[in-house]
Amino acid sequence: MQEKALDTKTRNLILILFLIGVFMGSLDTGIIGPVLPSIEQSFQLTSRDSSWIFTLFVIAFMIGSPVMAKFSDFYGRKKIFILDVILFGIGSCLIAFSFNIGLIFLGRIIQGFGCGGIFPVAGAFIGDAFPLNERGRALGILGSVFGISAIGGPLVGAALIPFGWNWCFTINIPISVVLIIFAFYILPNSQNQRKLKIDYLGIIILSLLAVFLSYGLNRIDSDNFINSLFSPEVAPFLIMFIILIPIFVKIEKSVQDSIVPIHMLKNKEISIACIETMCYGIIYSSVIFIPSLVILSMGLNDQLASLMLIPILGANAVAAPILGRILDITGSRTIMAIGTLILAGGLIAIAIYPNNFTLFLISGCLVGVGLVTIIGAPLRYIVLSEAKPTERGAGQAIVNMLSSAGQLIGGALIGGVIASFSGILGYKISLILAAMVAFVAFLFTLKLKSRDEQMATMKSNQ
Repeated sequence: MQEKALDTKTRNLILILFLIGVFMGSLDTGIIGPVLPSIEQSFQLTSRDSSWIFTLFVIAFMIGSPVMAKFSDFYGRKKIFILDVILFGIGSCLIAFSFNIGLIFLGRIIQGFGCGGIFPVAGAFIGDAFPLNERGRALGILGSVFGISAIGGPLVGAALIPFGWNWCFTINIPISVVLIIFAFYILPNSQNQRKLKIDYLGIIILSLLAVFLSYGLNRIDSDNFINSLFSPEVAPFLIMFIILIPIFVKIEKSVQDSIVPIHMLKNKEISIACIETMCYGIIYSSVIFIPSLVILSMGLNDQLASLMLIPILGANAVAAPILGRILDITGSRTIMAIGTLILAGGLIAIAIYPNNFTLFLISGCLVGVGLVTIIGAPLRYIVLSEAKPTERGAGQAIVNMLSSAGQLIGGALIGGVIASFSGILGYKISLILAAMVAFVAFLFTLKLKSRDEQMATMKSNQ
């Protein structure tokens, strides 16, 4: 993917454009939490029914990431970014003006598909346009958006709900229009003239994989984890997911322009990045249960307990751009090795002393910093370093896809662990297990390239 040489001012303007796009998409994943009760009441839904508002978004996100990323590698970042924002805006419009739950489900699917493309396109653009010694800083700034939006999503949702839950999605429409206009004028046109042979069969199998995994995990009863795992509502879908994996791999290896570049997984660095991404999914799934732990250990109400995530998310947002700058100097291995150890220590401290308020705040900050070293700039930096210019978008999409899958799997496993033990014990065990996963992630980081080796690879892939 060859882009016209851009000056620093233009690069920064485009980075801001992508930041707004990523913020809009990630904000919508956080805003859904406080909105769900209002939607349930409006359409008389059960909590099981309303969970599909989130699940359908995740399914579409998992499919949209590799599809849109692949298209951006062939047809240019500009065209696909604009298309992604249009889809996100259309989905938001359907939800905001929906008169039945079917339109909300359809809107979330369209939103998720468009949102799935926004993230990898933004990451790939950094590889296209930023000098080697500035990529870490740019990725760090991009990564800070996730921490900020994770805090801002619930707050924005809570502020807008009094005016009607529809407004939580209506605000996306004018933002989308502004992004489309500015993207049209600011983003450079691609000079790539390659023709893409669309991998229709791969897209179909990938879609089935996402649906079977999401549906099967969604139907698991955490309070009766083992029995429900083998129930007719769960087992057939998870079995089909497992059966389709080797079929999908074989198909993707045999086609010229596979929707998921399986051959990239032969690269040791990218394989380690994929392992780190899955580890993140499991760890993050344990972290989202921390408010429930705080309710039991400190006796706080639901609202105050949710605020206890702020040290984690705040540290995540603050650390991301700082680590991005350090990344340009030290490379991924050093940051990820230190970060995973910090993460393991923070998780163990919360598990052992869950009722110590001061220690909880300190440990929460450590967890926040540790998490951003796994899924943030250092990991995406690895993928940008190893991917060829024509596969940067696809490489970033692999991270997105596996992160979503890891969170789905991790959520089911951690939920089962918590439900298997009474009271506070289940939460403690889940955090200790997450710390063990963080230590496994640490061991894999030791196999990564040094800074000099990473820089040499980046130069060879220019």
